Amino acid sequence: MSGNTIAVCIVKMEENFQSDAIKSITRRAEERGLYVEIYNSFEELVNNDLHDKGEESIFEVIDYRHLYGIIFFPEKIKSSRINEKIVNYANEHGLPVVAVDRKVDGCISLTFDYRKAFEDIVEHLILVHKCRTFFMMAGMRNNSFSDERIAAARRIIEKHGYELPEENVGYGDFWDMPTKRVITEYLESGRPLPDAFIAANDTMAMVICDELIKRGYKVPGDTIVTGFDGIEAERYASPRLTTAETDLERAGAIAIDSILSYYSSNKPISHIIVPFHTRYSQSCGCSVPMPGSTNGALQKLHNDVNLIKLYVNMMASMLTKMSTTDNLLDMVKLTDRYRKFFEDFKDCFICVRKSIVVLDDSIKDKLVFPEGISKGADGDNDRQMVLLYENHVDRGTEYPLTVFRARDVLPNRSNIIESCRNLIFAPLHVQDKVYGYVAFSAEPHRVEYNYYQLSFFTRNLSQAISEVVYTIRINKSTEKLKAANQKLEALSATDYLTGVNNRRGFFNTVDYMARIPKYDSFIVASIDLNGLKKINDKYGHNEGDRAICLISSILEKMLDENCVCARFGGDEFAFCRFCEGDAELKKKEFLEEFRSRVSEVNNKEKFEYLFSASCGAIIAPVGEVYNLDRLLIAADEKMYAEKEEFHRTHKEYDRRKADRK
Repeated sequence: MSGNTIAVCIVKMEENFQSDAIKSITRRAEERGLYVEIYNSFEELVNNDLHDKGEESIFEVIDYRHLYGIIFFPEKIKSSRINEKIVNYANEHGLPVVAVDRKVDGCISLTFDYRKAFEDIVEHLILVHKCRTFFMMAGMRNNSFSDERIAAARRIIEKHGYELPEENVGYGDFWDMPTKRVITEYLESGRPLPDAFIAANDTMAMVICDELIKRGYKVPGDTIVTGFDGIEAERYASPRLTTAETDLERAGAIAIDSILSYYSSNKPISHIIVPFHTRYSQSCGCSVPMPGSTNGALQKLHNDVNLIKLYVNMMASMLTKMSTTDNLLDMVKLTDRYRKFFEDFKDCFICVRKSIVVLDDSIKDKLVFPEGISKGADGDNDRQMVLLYENHVDRGTEYPLTVFRARDVLPNRSNIIESCRNLIFAPLHVQDKVYGYVAFSAEPHRVEYNYYQLSFFTRNLSQAISEVVYTIRINKSTEKLKAANQKLEALSATDYLTGVNNRRGFFNTVDYMARIPKYDSFIVASIDLNGLKKINDKYGHNEGDRAICLISSILEKMLDENCVCARFGGDEFAFCRFCEGDAELKKKEFLEEFRSRVSEVNNKEKFEYLFSASCGAIIAPVGEVYNLDRLLIAADEKMYAEKEEFHRTHKEYDRRKADRK
């Protein structure tokens, strides 16, 4: 025994059977000083598709270490795999498990006496209403529940000396349309009406009543119709059905007490049968409609439908607003606008996987790590949760951003369950992408809850989280793509050897700078390393590249916000300086500085060759920037004149001007 909490594993808790079962379980648990955690999937998990995989994630949340026992509903949870996992995990932790409505090995099985209840209804028809002929509307062929009810009806009918021939057994598959086809075929066959139609469930019984009344028959009067199961829809039927329903009040008490007895008894009971409650009503003639009862029921139904419409509209509004946000905290803050529509649930917690939260740069650095919770590496992200939202109707809202271990279910779990007493957990997911879960406090045995609200809320919240996460990922991808494009653009405008602009980058930058209003003229210079071929031939291409990079370094040192330089290829460089005022002076200063820096490098490096470069420069009005190619040619001419003088002086002239042209 590890704790004082009972976990209830259930699906579609908004349905009548499940909600009534939860009422009785929580009532008895409170009487025995126990708490209840309800883990609910909104689907029966029958399809085993991606959506079901997301729904079933809620059963992975259960913390078996702190439980006193488990109650689950294997007949409602259609996935045998999930049912087996629940039982196996509970057995591993030494916990008693109560299986409701089905006999399951390794569990305290709590089943209902369907056979006796069905026999009582049939015997009532024979003894009280003197029925002699019968039509049995069964469920599906070769279904255990259906076959059991056929056998029960036939056993009582034959016991009293009557028959249920095979042609008087139809299969309505427990649903509307198949039942309608079967009853229509029977009524159109010309066969006489039986004294009673015995249906294997209420749904089929209501269809039979409707079809008979449409054709002018009276129920009761011309024939009797009985149902079984006592479903919620039957409350609005006219006539009300003679039926039988599970004694869920007793079942809930037995489920809790059997867990308690597991710890106190040396030989705990492994199988308990709970009787049905049989209700004889209007469809067999045992009661008459009360004045105004139908109107009252329909008015309640009408009000419920209007509330659902209102809630659907509010949830659609919530989803729309949440989906337009681009971070998780802004999204979850919108919850408060709609919280008033489910205030019966006094406490609300929204827990999201840390691996999802850390995608959001706006809040990942704001996460709170309590003592004992490691910030950890990325591998911890899927083993940790974040409490994004905590609301208490009587105390307001907080956004704790508290990190906690996924196995703990909630931070400060023991304090929360003691305060809230009963908690309902539901999954947050889209398809098989699981984001986390929500938890709500509830007192099912004290308050009549509209559980459909939880379904609408969690599904819309799931979709909103999905949209925001998608937006975050798109924004990050866009930023990465923008950075990559900027890098590519820089590479496409950059010389691979020197890192300065290439011809494309030079022209783009000059065009941009020419648009700055303060400039009235600019200097265009052409620079060319002297004797590159000789350097390459005698000292190798690495030394030639070094000499080129030194020219580039000199030009870069001369740059300021008014300048741009570039390598056009080989040993050819260009330089541009935009000017305000005396451009001639700026040109003179540029040429003197360049020659001085070249001389400085030559002296410093102690080359085995003469390191030098030729430079030619011209001045042009800013408006001439569109003739940049022509201006560069003019600067080239001046540069080649200087180069020719250099080679004449040094006797190394190699007609580079001709080669260049």
